Amino acid sequence: QPKGTSLSSVKAKKKGFTAKWKKQTAQTDGYEIQYSTDSKFKKGTKIKEVNKNKTTSQSISKLKAKKKYYVRIRTYKKVKVNGKSTKICSGWSKVKTVKTNTISRILVLKTSKFH
Repeated sequence: QPKGTSLSSVKAKKKGFTAKWKKQTAQTDGYEIQYSTDSKFKKGTKIKEVNKNKTTSQSISKLKAKKKYYVRIRTYKKVKVNGKSTKICSGWSKVKTVKTNTISRILVLKTSKFH
């Protein structure tokens, strides 16, 4: 089983967030970032795969604005078992929460003059 990693920060951005974590290259091929609006990760859960072990940050976008998201990460190693490629994963990191920002809107006011 590969050694795990931990999230160092999760920063909110417009309709998304950027996750940063500690690099883990020993026995690791990549990372899986799991995020959800459910604190128990039972529903509405998505996984973003990062397939380079030297990468230490990832942006997630197209999420709902003003929503609280729960984020965690784990490492994985690809191994061949009976000729088939299999993923062995570490345990999940501690969960961090982030609240996505709203979209900034620019209002353009048009004034019309009638004579």
